[in-house]
Amino acid sequence: MKIKFTIIFPLIILLYTNAFTQEINLDKTKSWYVPDYVKTQFAGNIGLVSVGAGYQLFNKVLYTELLYGFVPKRVSKAENIHLITIKNTFPIYRKEIGKNLTITPIAGFAATLDIGTTTFTTLPSKFPDGYYVPTAFHATLFGGIMVHKDFTKPKIFKGMDFYVEIGTVESYLWYAITSSVVDFSTIFSADVGVNFYF
Repeated sequence: MKIKFTIIFPLIILLYTNAFTQEINLDKTKSWYVPDYVKTQFAGNIGLVSVGAGYQLFNKVLYTELLYGFVPKRVSKAENIHLITIKNTFPIYRKEIGKNLTITPIAGFAATLDIGTTTFTTLPSKFPDGYYVPTAFHATLFGGIMVHKDFTKPKIFKGMDFYVEIGTVESYLWYAITSSVVDFSTIFSADVGVNFYF
C-alpha cells in the first residue's frame, strides 16, 4: 500500500498541475499528459542514477519532474536504495551565448521519498515517541547552471539541456547550523544531468 500511494499520489499531482497550466497557456500542440522531456541525472542526493520525465510549466518558469532514483548495494554499503522524487527547478534568467545555445542559472528544491525497507515514515513502536524523526522523507535544495541546445534538424528530440548542480539535504543543513561538529563545507554534493526534449 505504501509503495502504491508513493508512486500514484505524486504522479496525480504532477499530471493535474500540467493539465491546469497547459489549459492556462492554451497549449494545444500536444496532449496535456505527454511530458515535455525525459531526464537522466547522476548523483544529487536523489539516487546514484535517476531517470524520469518532466514538464515545463507556467511558460517555462518552472520545470517539474517525477524521477525514480537507485543506489546499488555496492555504493550504499547496506541495501539497495529506491527513491521517488518530485524535483522543481526555476530558471533565474536566460542568456543566449550562440546560435541555438542558451545558458541559464538555476535554483530549486526536490522532495524525495525512500520506498525501501531501511527507512520509515512513522516511528516504529520499538522506539519511544520523539526518539527519531521519519527517515524516509527528505528535501533537497540546489543551485547550478544549465546549457540548452536546440537541434536544427530534429529527428526524435528537438533539443537538450546539460546541467551541473550543487545541493544539500535539509537534515545536513540543519546539522551544520545547529552542531559545531558538522562543517558547512562537508554538506554539499554535486550532480550532472541531461534533459531531452520532444
